[in-house]
Amino acid sequence: MIIRTANSQDESAILTLLREYCEQVDTPWSDEHLLAGLRPLLSQNQHGVVLVVEEGGIIAYSVLTWGWGIESGGQEALIDEMFVRANHRNQGIGEKLLRRSLERAKEQGVKVVFLETERENPKSRELYKRIGFSEESSVWMSIRL
Repeated sequence: MIIRTANSQDESAILTLLREYCEQVDTPWSDEHLLAGLRPLLSQNQHGVVLVVEEGGIIAYSVLTWGWGIESGGQEALIDEMFVRANHRNQGIGEKLLRRSLERAKEQGVKVVFLETERENPKSRELYKRIGFSEESSVWMSIRL
């Protein structure tokens, strides 16, 4: 198993996993929408990076994006998405990918890493807590522009 930074040659394989993720969580994003978010992360480090897990092909990904926060005292990161193919789950791959994502954030000079997960996803929350994440009382809100 290899965990590495993705590049533009990985676009098709990652898009396949993004489609699988969208199907599992019933999110109707088009390929064009997904690629608009993915492509800049594969070609430059300005907004973040995508890490992939290879084991006979790409079987998992983590999207790490950069931000800035006064409360954080500087650079922040958001684990925007993390996905492991269903037939590769419960083998420690997600934990290894998450730990590598945190190492990569540290290499970037990040002071705080955030992630968002659904309340209805207790298995993921257990993994995040085991690694050291803690729940906050903040409520995320959004508006599409």
